[in-house]
Amino acid sequence: MLRIRPTLHTPHVSQWARLLTALGLEEMPVLPATCASPGTAQRCFAADAGRILLQQSAAFHTELVFEVRDLEKFAQWTLDDGTPVDLRTAADGSTALAHVIAPDGLEFTALAVDPLATEGTPPVTTGVEEQLAVLALWNTPDVPGAQATLANIGAKPDTTSDGGTRAQYRAKHGGFVAAHAGRAPGVELSLEYSGKLEALADRLSAVGFGTQLADEAYGRILRVEHPDGAELWINERRQDLHGYSRH
Repeated sequence: MLRIRPTLHTPHVSQWARLLTALGLEEMPVLPATCASPGTAQRCFAADAGRILLQQSAAFHTELVFEVRDLEKFAQWTLDDGTPVDLRTAADGSTALAHVIAPDGLEFTALAVDPLATEGTPPVTTGVEEQLAVLALWNTPDVPGAQATLANIGAKPDTTSDGGTRAQYRAKHGGFVAAHAGRAPGVELSLEYSGKLEALADRLSAVGFGTQLADEAYGRILRVEHPDGAELWINERRQDLHGYSRH
């Protein structure tokens, strides 16, 4: 199994929880495995596809994390496909994790979670309307290297630009990662919505969140003011594939 679960480090966990709830994510009653030190405040929310972990931190940033069923098998399969993996112990001193360094220098982790906790796993059926999915945006000067890394950990191609500047991959058990051409490696949290963004905008505006609809080169975006003073971007699921290929 493979699921996307970015960790959002923030001083404003409660405010982020309010925003995610307004978007339609549901808080998980049992916290899945994490890398945090003991006593750190954490809350985990499941979208229709993928999860987001909120973790109390002094500074705001996003960390790329994947959930897997069996850590040792994940590490072996990834190594066999050509990407080095280092098995380590998390900050709590007991949780095992797999640590990966991509060719561009981006570091990310994988954690073993209970496969019976299915929050954030999309249904097997296709064509689900109004699905909200976690989308981790991987900015990188090496899009091909990021693509190879994502393929080696078991993610599958979803949508790629014909010019090679953007490649979105999906995890079988929920969520997307989009490798996007940028000057320096880094990760940003975003979401993808397969319905009409106007519905989300109305829902958020009704509870006091500022929103703005915009047209970008890769589709329509709903920009939402978030608690750390910037914007959370929600991409509308691309229907017009001009300049792109769906896999």
